Amino acid sequence: MSEDEDVRLIPVSWIKQYHFCPRIVYYVGVLGFAERLTESMVEGMEFHSSEKRKAPRRRTLAGGRGEAVKASWSRLHVASRRLGLYGTIDEVAEAGDGLVVVESKFMRAPRKPPPGHVYQAVAYAMLAEEALRKPARRVVIKYLRDGRSFEVPVTEGLRRHVVWTVSRMRSILEGKAPREADRRKCSSCGYRKVCKGS
Repeated sequence: MSEDEDVRLIPVSWIKQYHFCPRIVYYVGVLGFAERLTESMVEGMEFHSSEKRKAPRRRTLAGGRGEAVKASWSRLHVASRRLGLYGTIDEVAEAGDGLVVVESKFMRAPRKPPPGHVYQAVAYAMLAEEALRKPARRVVIKYLRDGRSFEVPVTEGLRRHVVWTVSRMRSILEGKAPREADRRKCSSCGYRKVCKGS
C-alpha cells in the first residue's frame, strides 16, 4: 500500500463482530446501521470511565495483586495505516517482558474466550506495539461480571489471523453481504430484525 493511497481505517471492535457473524460488518460498514445500545453496554461505558481515573495510580497488572508494572495507559487511542485499524485500548501495561494489553468485557466469563475476543485483543496489542514502540507479549481478557481473566500469549499465528480478518472485512466493505456464520447465534444478535436470517 502506497503512502498516498487513501485507506479507510476499520474499528478494531469490528473484529469481534466479524467473528460473531460477518454480516454485522456489512450492516454497519456498508448500510450504516448502528448497534443498539444495551444496558450492559451503558454499564460497561461507566466502568471504563471509572477505570480511566484509577489507571494512573495502578502499580500492578490490571489492578490485581500480582505482577508489577513499570507504566500503564488507560483508554489509549491508537490508529495504524499499516494495519488499517483504529480503536481505543482499555488498558496497556508495561511489564518485565513487554507490553500487556488488558481488554475488559462487561459480561460473565465463558469457559474460554471466544475467538473474536482473542483476535480483538491481539489487534489492540499490535496497535499498542506500533504506538508505544515496545513489543507486546500478552493480552489479558477480563470478564467483569464475575471477575475472571484469561491470559493469552501474542503468537505469530494470532497476528496473522488478525491481518487475515482485516482483509476479509475490507472485502465485505467493497462487496456484497456474506452469509451468516452460524444460525444458532441469530437469536442473540442485535441485527436479527434487519437480517431475518436470510
